[in-house]
Amino acid sequence: MITYQDSKSIFIAILFTLAVNGQDADTTAAEEESGREMYTSVDISFSQDKGNTDFSSLYYGFNYTLLGDLGPLKDTEFLFDYNRSDDKLDNEPFTDDQSLTLKFDVWANQRFSPFLFFQKSFDNVIGLEDRLNYGLGGKVGIMKGLSVSYAFLFEKEDYLLYTYTDSAAYDLDGSVASGDYYYTDSVTIDTNYYYYDAYYGDEFYVYTDSSAYYYPTDSTETGPEEFFRHSIRPKIKLKFFDDNLIFDYRFYYKPRVDDFNEYLLEHELTISLATFYEALTIDLNYTNKYNSRYDKDDKIINRDTGMPYKAVDENITLGLSLAF
Repeated sequence: MITYQDSKSIFIAILFTLAVNGQDADTTAAEEESGREMYTSVDISFSQDKGNTDFSSLYYGFNYTLLGDLGPLKDTEFLFDYNRSDDKLDNEPFTDDQSLTLKFDVWANQRFSPFLFFQKSFDNVIGLEDRLNYGLGGKVGIMKGLSVSYAFLFEKEDYLLYTYTDSAAYDLDGSVASGDYYYTDSVTIDTNYYYYDAYYGDEFYVYTDSSAYYYPTDSTETGPEEFFRHSIRPKIKLKFFDDNLIFDYRFYYKPRVDDFNEYLLEHELTISLATFYEALTIDLNYTNKYNSRYDKDDKIINRDTGMPYKAVDENITLGLSLAF
């Protein structure tokens, strides 16, 4: 759900976008004379399954990119990107994330390019209630297709984490563990005559008393953290066959300034292939994200499932894109 603050941020960003574009938006000729290029895309999709499968999916996004000269600033790039995903399986969150990104890049296609960056996002499926980061950085071109950028970011994170002040520890001796529960009273049964709840070792059990170990009796939610983060991003972008095949790979290393043992790793790969019809392209997108916060001995538990959050998330998408 979009909150009031989210709506306010989006509204301000759209006004800024219109202000940037408003100087020469009168005619196409004026746009071509100024050397600017604009790209705008809007994506909306909804699907729903009912019956044996209860699944709903909602996605919408808006992307605006302005390339060219902006007054005395030559060869600039302005990016506004917003997307929202909300999927549910059996009325449980399957995907629940949102991202708003603004980037202003001066001398975007030159050897050295300074930029400003702003992003506000959340991903409730991995316990990230809110993340805000902004800062400045620069990109240096090393050789054709290869560049390295660095940004110094202020970050504010709010994870759905709890400090347990009163909880019970269950002794495995004398009890049976199954999934997320420890059973303190159970009966061994013959599976030829009875339905069994779960099995442990070579025996099957039906449970008459059980307790869920992951629900604390008293807890307090930890508040948001504020800190600074480095962002280092090598990038290689290659074009083949008269730009009909584009290979774009980016790798992000984002350690905290005060603790390099806590960091984010992100891989992004995009391959675009133009077909015999120039407006139709085939796109392959792959992402791999690692969060060291979830890869520690003291696992962070998802309160909805009772299982620890996984440190790695992957996504691969293959699709067709038609421009008109």
